[in-house]
Amino acid sequence: MIIRYLFYISLTFFISCAFLKKNKVNKNSYAVIEKEITDFSDKKPLIKMRKTPCFGRCPYFEVSIYDNGLVIYDGMKFVDKIGKYSSMIHKKKVALIEDYIRRLDFFSFEKEYDARVTDLPSVIIEVNYQNKNHKVKGRYRVPEKFKMFTKFIDNLLLEINSWDKVKNE
Repeated sequence: MIIRYLFYISLTFFISCAFLKKNKVNKNSYAVIEKEITDFSDKKPLIKMRKTPCFGRCPYFEVSIYDNGLVIYDGMKFVDKIGKYSSMIHKKKVALIEDYIRRLDFFSFEKEYDARVTDLPSVIIEVNYQNKNHKVKGRYRVPEKFKMFTKFIDNLLLEINSWDKVKNE
């Protein structure tokens, strides 16, 4: 009986130490992300995508992805996360985004694909790559490649498992 009791006490001790160690790592990652946000607050993101509202329940959010892997997400309406969040993606994902921009020839898109239909949501994507900037507003009769790029960014966001709430600025 005493051996069983000591076993449970030891197990509890080791689990709680592991939990504390895990929390310490998380606190450090918060500090790293906060530093990244501060360091990049004056730089243009590699990609900024904004989905605008409609008269229904369309997701309304903006996401910025920087070339160092920093991701800033601001959810406004009809999304899982309301408010500002941050995360980091691996440099390989950033390289994949850059490769997609090149293969897509993003800078060849027209600046606007629109119509006088006010109920349709827009997707606005701005790319800052290789000292070039191009912003595209897509609402109506958008090229299939633009739709694919939007889905690519959406899927990239879905792959992020860990988001940190950004403190009020």
